[in-house]
Amino acid sequence: VGKKLYMGEGVNASVAVTQLANGVRNFHISGKVEASTDTADMRMQRMLGHIPALLHPAPRSVLVVGCGAGVTAGSFVVYPSVKRIVICEIEPLIPRVVAQFFALENYDLLRDPRTQVIDDDARHSLLTTKDTFDIITSDPTNPWVKGAASLYTKEYFELCKRHLNPGGMITQWVPLYESDRVVVQSELATFFDVF
Repeated sequence: VGKKLYMGEGVNASVAVTQLANGVRNFHISGKVEASTDTADMRMQRMLGHIPALLHPAPRSVLVVGCGAGVTAGSFVVYPSVKRIVICEIEPLIPRVVAQFFALENYDLLRDPRTQVIDDDARHSLLTTKDTFDIITSDPTNPWVKGAASLYTKEYFELCKRHLNPGGMITQWVPLYESDRVVVQSELATFFDVF
């Protein structure tokens, strides 16, 4: 469990930040760990940002679906070509409070003038904006968590595709743990049906 650093009741979820005896910080939503400073988690969180940023010739605008600890969004801070980092997060406490506990790991991205936080469901936000992006990185929670399954659907991926600039890229987190082969195959097939 670790030492409690923060607990709060948000509009859409309970959130907490804890620190283990070994120094690893964990971010929890409704009791489930969503992000941490553990080496394996840091690698995955950064990879979701760095892979498309390195493959795209000159990304200027980025949409990050799901803030978490802010590490994926913070990965884009180090790219001078990036002029706009938009974070879409349904729970306002996460970027405003939780991400501050990970400021070292996310390069203090919320103080970066290129960063904009949208407190909204990603689907609704994409349905109501004309903005387009060079990179969209989607890192929702596991699809079995209430409300998250809609961020793994064909309709959601088509919506993302409509908001990509020509030559744009998307990364999608697909959990292999707490899941089975059929679910993962369905998620991948749905993604590749659109992309």
